[in-house]
Amino acid sequence: MCRANEGTIVTAVRNQVASARAEKARVTGLRGHRVQDPERMESRRQEILLAMAALLAEKGYDATTLDDVGARMSCSKAVIYYQFRSKEELYVELIKVVLGRSAEALRTIAGSDDPPDVQLRQAVTTLLRMGFEPMHYAAIRNGRPRSLRMENRALLRELDRVYEAQFMDIIARGMEAGVVVRRDVRLVAYTLINAIHSIFRWYRMDGVLRPGELEGEVPAMLLDGVVVKKS
Repeated sequence: MCRANEGTIVTAVRNQVASARAEKARVTGLRGHRVQDPERMESRRQEILLAMAALLAEKGYDATTLDDVGARMSCSKAVIYYQFRSKEELYVELIKVVLGRSAEALRTIAGSDDPPDVQLRQAVTTLLRMGFEPMHYAAIRNGRPRSLRMENRALLRELDRVYEAQFMDIIARGMEAGVVVRRDVRLVAYTLINAIHSIFRWYRMDGVLRPGELEGEVPAMLLDGVVVKKS
């Protein structure tokens, strides 16, 4: 058997195992009890994540407790422990959701038939727009708390690299097509990503500036020195 086929089979087996484990987790729940209503459990999970996001935006990671999350949801802490073992596990899950959505959005943009410069503008606008969503806003504002365990830091860094790679691919193809100024791809990518994230470190949802105003102005400001100007 050739190596390529071996690799395909191994990947397929791994995917099947991962899928089986995920399905088991959905059916049995964190504590091993059979879940009678998976849809209700997933709905509750989203409620927990959104409550956590709201508190993170208000108080920050260190000052937020699972008691706070329970109080925000008008439920006992036991409801949260049914799905998450700790505040850190809940926070890591929130970041995973945010990074997964970001990567999927960029993957969709990169797979379109639009030219690379249009894709880049869409990518910047999309990441900016997503920053106004509660979980994204909380994730950006809180970053990677120092108290996170090393293994969780490593896991989240790997997930960071997935969406960063999608973004870099769009930029690199733009350079190859001559519509993006040739510079170090990583420099351009990280400069744009950090510029977008920096907005949400000072922006307040109840402030004077509205999301639509920023979406209308910021992409052009950031891309002015990146996209080749048409003569």
